[in-house]
Amino acid sequence: MPPTYNFENMPTQLVMEGATKLEVPELERFRTPAGDYAPSLTRVFYNPLMELCRDISVSVAQVLADDLGAIRICDPLAGVGARGLRYAREVKGVSKVVVNDRSSDALEFIRRNVALNDLADLVEVRNEDANALLWSYRPKFHVVDLDPFGSPAPFVDAACGAIVRGGILMLTATDTAPLCGTFPRTCLRRYGARPLRTEYCHELGVRILIGFCQRAGGRRELALAPLFAHSTMHYFRIYLRASAGARRVDELMAQQGYVSHCFSCGRRVISEGIAAELPSSCECGERLAHAGPMWLGRLVDGKFVGRVAADLASRRLRLGEDALELLNRLVEEGEGPPTFYDVHELAKSAGTSPPKLAKLLEELRGRGYFASRTHFSPLGLRTDAPIDEVLRSLKEISKPR
Repeated sequence: MPPTYNFENMPTQLVMEGATKLEVPELERFRTPAGDYAPSLTRVFYNPLMELCRDISVSVAQVLADDLGAIRICDPLAGVGARGLRYAREVKGVSKVVVNDRSSDALEFIRRNVALNDLADLVEVRNEDANALLWSYRPKFHVVDLDPFGSPAPFVDAACGAIVRGGILMLTATDTAPLCGTFPRTCLRRYGARPLRTEYCHELGVRILIGFCQRAGGRRELALAPLFAHSTMHYFRIYLRASAGARRVDELMAQQGYVSHCFSCGRRVISEGIAAELPSSCECGERLAHAGPMWLGRLVDGKFVGRVAADLASRRLRLGEDALELLNRLVEEGEGPPTFYDVHELAKSAGTSPPKLAKLLEELRGRGYFASRTHFSPLGLRTDAPIDEVLRSLKEISKPR
């Protein structure tokens, strides 16, 4: 058991993430019976389940530093400072990290952790409202990492104003229920888009989140192109590369649009354009349901993710194998089209037993189609084959040999 301290009636303990030591609130005091951690049970929040996400983010920042040289990073919603201090401690080429939280309790944790890691020369500690800091700070940042409790939506405008061209906007969303269609009106209010409760709703949620950020950036003629995105446990995480110019913004906006879904036969129709005219009915005659606007383009820059994976592998982190497995799956599915199929739902439609996913992938590839697994679901099949062809392939492999 790590050593425990008493910090102003808040017991604490030491943890190690990567090469960074952190003093955090005693974890067992806000751990739930389900095994996760509840922010409502502690005055300052630290989530050990986000370590894998922070591991990946450190390698993303390192790849950017390798490209740009000295970089400045802002962690405006820092909690105990885990993200910001890991950037300062573990990324070569960082010239400054601004670590901010408006909570006075969090501020004390951050200061203690700066001292614990001897980072006073690299880290500037601030105690401000996150939006006020992002709007006012000069010079701008090469990385802004938004990791709020819940929705990042209130901070995206300010983050777009605080990032340099060529930089990376990283953000986390834990309000997955609205983005996935459980609370569609909340999603409309926060993100200006309609979700859908389908088997691929997590992918739709990620795409809605990206589209929202792109429209926010577009108001400043800031183009935000996805480097990669993932849905893991209770959160979505996206990485967007910033570039300047109305022309580039227009190119990205042209790749926003809608997914129309038939709940009867499972067909999907893609309509490009924010003002697209949407089909009302499916080929089978049933009414279509619509989700969007959202990003419809590629979710993964395979070359960039490859570099992130190489850096991550060199660090030999505790969760390194899990992170590499995730990144490799992202690259595998990265060339595929929007949305995927659930093999159990396909088998139900075909009137067969669920097949082994590997056999269905092999059959579709043999017919000349793109086919891959997806990190969004262990039962997910991503393919550019029409659904009729997918069902035909499924029936073929289900025949007695």
